[in-house]
Order: sequence, then structure tokens, then C-alpha cells
Amino acid sequence: MAEHTLLQYTRKLLARRAMSAAITPLVSWQPLDNPTPGYTVLVGCNRNLGGLLMANLAALARQERANLREVILTIDGSEQEVGFNIVERAKQAAPGLPVRVIHYTDRQRSVTRKIDWGWVYAWLSWCIGIGHTTTRYAMLHDFDALLLRPDVLEERFREIQARKVEYLGIAYHAGGGTQESDRLCRTFELMFDAQFVRSQNKPIDLFNTMRWMGGRRVEFDTFLNAQYLAGTRDIIPLPEAHMVHPSQMICQFVDHRQGRGTKVNNNLLMIPYYEFLGGDPTLLNDVTAQLARSKAVTLWGKPIDVHAMAQEHRAWMLKQASRMEDSLGGIRPEVARYFDSIVKA
Repeated sequence: MAEHTLLQYTRKLLARRAMSAAITPLVSWQPLDNPTPGYTVLVGCNRNLGGLLMANLAALARQERANLREVILTIDGSEQEVGFNIVERAKQAAPGLPVRVIHYTDRQRSVTRKIDWGWVYAWLSWCIGIGHTTTRYAMLHDFDALLLRPDVLEERFREIQARKVEYLGIAYHAGGGTQESDRLCRTFELMFDAQFVRSQNKPIDLFNTMRWMGGRRVEFDTFLNAQYLAGTRDIIPLPEAHMVHPSQMICQFVDHRQGRGTKVNNNLLMIPYYEFLGGDPTLLNDVTAQLARSKAVTLWGKPIDVHAMAQEHRAWMLKQASRMEDSLGGIRPEVARYFDSIVKA
């Protein structure tokens, strides 16, 4: 290992440990005794992106859910900051869906905003949800994931019981030094045994962790460390056509707002479409108008150079939206104009 690489790793490791020390006191849980039947869906919500939540809930409402007991929404802001009655809007977007909303406490808001890293918000929101779960099984459902096939939830609930495993994912994770052969399940759409997790782990065990594994330096994504420490795992692949999921879109949004920059081929231009799905066309129409005048747009006060995006990535975004629109009966004119302007920028 090159000396400079080891030095970089050590610096990052120390910084991560300091971050872990700061966030450890923010959440705790007790063993889950006498869990109720069924499963819980856990969603972590960014306070600035309420429109995305409405799109997510509407998609969840179209799922078969005979054994779904509750959807726990954990929001990284106070009720006042969110700026609208989220419970009432949730009922309108997803009638009949059993939704419970939990807001961050003052202390949780203060600490996480000083760090202001997307993975901290995701970890804390999910851990808060796990701590409030009353069912034995739960599923981590990404804020920006829209399920299209109607039996995804029920299928995974049946199979985690039938296979007698603690974790059931859609694929094995690869990245950050880990390999698919390590058999650690990807975090998003992960069904797991909440009773097992709360008996075996503290919440901080689920946070992004750096360690050595099999002679490799690895950086575990959220929940990978907990899987590594204990539990059996399996996967049921979820085909691309059965879900719309512009990965890391929320973390990219946080970085963009903070001026930290994002990779050129980011997924930020999917956010106006998600807000449209949630019932608010304002941002989608605004970006469409901007692209009629320029090849760059301003979103949340900062520029995005659409022309610099690879054509393959723009086509991929259009493909994701078209898949969602097809599931709703066909692409709508506003959506067609929006993505056409992106492709042609």
C-alpha cells in the first residue's frame, strides 16, 4: 500500500470515528419483545423535498399490502420547517395507507445540520424508524424509490420468512472495497428482521463504517457493518423495469445545496419530475422554461450545466420517467416537454 494512500485512509478513518462519536447519542432502542405480525416500511424524508414524499406514498399505496402494518416516515426537520400539513397531504396522496410521521428532535436537528451529510440523515432516519417499529420485520424503503410491480412488498415479506434469513435484499453490494462475493445486501429495499437487529446491534453499528475485511480496506455503506457482524443473508433480484430509482439523488441534493458540488452526471433533474408526480408542476415547468433559453439551469440557487451531462445519462433519466409514466397510463405532455428539453440541451 502506498504511503500516501495509507495516510489518506487513516485521516478519513479518524474523521469518521469523530463523526460516529458525535451522532451515537442521537438515537437508541430497546430489544423488540413480543413483536406484532406483519411488517413495517421505513422511509427517511428530507424536509426540503416534501413533493417527493407524495410521489413515494402514492406509489406505495398502489402496492398489495395485506401484511403491511405501518409506514413510518421520519423527517429530518420540525413540523414547522416542513411548511405544510404532511399528515393531511399523505392521506390525500395515499388514502388508506397506514402512515405515522416522526420529526427529528431539537438535538437531532442541531447535530445533523452541523455535519450536513446525506448518509448521516439516512442512517438516523432509518434508526429512528427501527426504534419505533413494532413488527418483527421491516423494510428500508428509499425516499427516491418508486415501486412499480404491485407485489414487491408482499413477496419479500413471504420470502424472508420462508428462507429463514435475517436480511433479504435485491442484490449484493459492490463498492467501497466490498465485492458481491462478500454477500452483503444492498441497503435500499432491504427487508430485515427488526427483532434480530435490535437484539444484536446498537444503532451506531448500522452507520457507514471503515474496516479491514479479508485483507482489503473497505468502507461499508449504511447497514453493511451490521450485516457483517451477525446474521444470514439472501437476495431476490428486483428487475430494473419494476422500480424507478435515481440512486443517491437525495445525497446529491444535500451536497448541491451546500455548494460541495456533485458529479456531472447527477440525478438532480429528476427532482422536478418527482415533484410533478407529487402534484406540484411548478419546478418542472420552471426548468423547462429555463432550458428553452439556455443549456444550463439554476436549481435551488446554484447552476447545473445540463449540456455537460452525457447523452447516455440524459437518455437514462428519460427512460426512468417513461417507465413511471407508462405505469400511470402514458407519458403526459408536460413530462414529454421537460425531458425533451433535457435531451436536446
